[in-house]
Amino acid sequence: MNLRTAASILIAIAMLIIGFASGYAYTSRTAVTTPQTVTYTHTETSYRTVTSAIYGTVTSTLLYTATLQALSTTTKIEHTTITTAYMETVTQVETVTTTMTTTVAPQSQTVLRYPFESSARVDFNDDGSSDMVVEINPWSMRSAKGEQRIVIDISKKSIEVYVNLSDVNPPDWTNGYPEIIIGRKPWHSSYANGLGIPFPMKVREATPFTISFYICIKDLHPSMNFNIAADAWIVRESIAKSLGRAPGNGDLEIMVWLFNQNLNPAGGKVGEATIPIVLNGTVVEAQWEVWRMDSVPWGGWQYIAFKPKGWRHTCGYVAYNPIDFVKASANFATFDISEYYILGWEIGTEWGARTSNGVARFSWILKDFTAILGATVQKP
Repeated sequence: MNLRTAASILIAIAMLIIGFASGYAYTSRTAVTTPQTVTYTHTETSYRTVTSAIYGTVTSTLLYTATLQALSTTTKIEHTTITTAYMETVTQVETVTTTMTTTVAPQSQTVLRYPFESSARVDFNDDGSSDMVVEINPWSMRSAKGEQRIVIDISKKSIEVYVNLSDVNPPDWTNGYPEIIIGRKPWHSSYANGLGIPFPMKVREATPFTISFYICIKDLHPSMNFNIAADAWIVRESIAKSLGRAPGNGDLEIMVWLFNQNLNPAGGKVGEATIPIVLNGTVVEAQWEVWRMDSVPWGGWQYIAFKPKGWRHTCGYVAYNPIDFVKASANFATFDISEYYILGWEIGTEWGARTSNGVARFSWILKDFTAILGATVQKP
């Protein structure tokens, strides 16, 4: 890395931390869609009937002969004048053209509702490339009563999740994972790389990148199972190059938790790690518990989770370098992942109704999500 590149990265990190300190996460792209000016032309034809009274005078000469009873016959010629009044009707046709110019703001909100429309590709900066995928994703729920809804607001660059359910069947530790995705999940058929992170990336060649976002829990049922967590898939080349192919034995899923309630990662604790993270503008050398399950029963892949040790984050700004966690997971995986590929990065909340009698009620907002290629998080 040359001095100019290093300086650029340091400037990006400085801007990120300054943004957090002022309560605003640094973003590299504008999320406002430009309004459009539309001209409407309307032509209207109307008919108007005008009745005019026109008076004219006609002089007629009538000749007649009158016979008088006398000794002789006398012929008299008399002139009679007759005046006739008549009216004329005129129909006039008028054509009126009206031109209106107005500014039309494009619709800024998309509402997802399960099961009718449960996912969407989102292009915040309107450049024609998907920045992320948003999903409701109740992957382990067969049925429930109530509502699952996500509101995507392009102008505010925000995603709001609302879930209010009862009779969740089956009431499991994890029933769903509403989330955003950059890159792709293994089951997806295309990448969402609009933020500039070049997924897929080989682990040993992966370029660091920093993600930053604001997330805040607005409502949470105290008895349900819940977390705030990132998810990522580190898979063999054969899986990475086969769009839509599911992972399995020999692949790795990693998670980075920020908060948990009535829920622990799968498997058991296998160690601890120290990985820096920015919380509300402050760089913290955060302590993490590392949990692992060698083969998950629902797919066969290996699972590693980083769970906060002695701290939690439920509301505010967050930033970290996902590659730090990928490299740390290599120290705990039971196989070499250096030639594996990172498919993407996901942020969401796992939820379950195991300890809440089938009830799930929560809402949260995520906004100002951005990713900066080449940036890292380090203690000043």
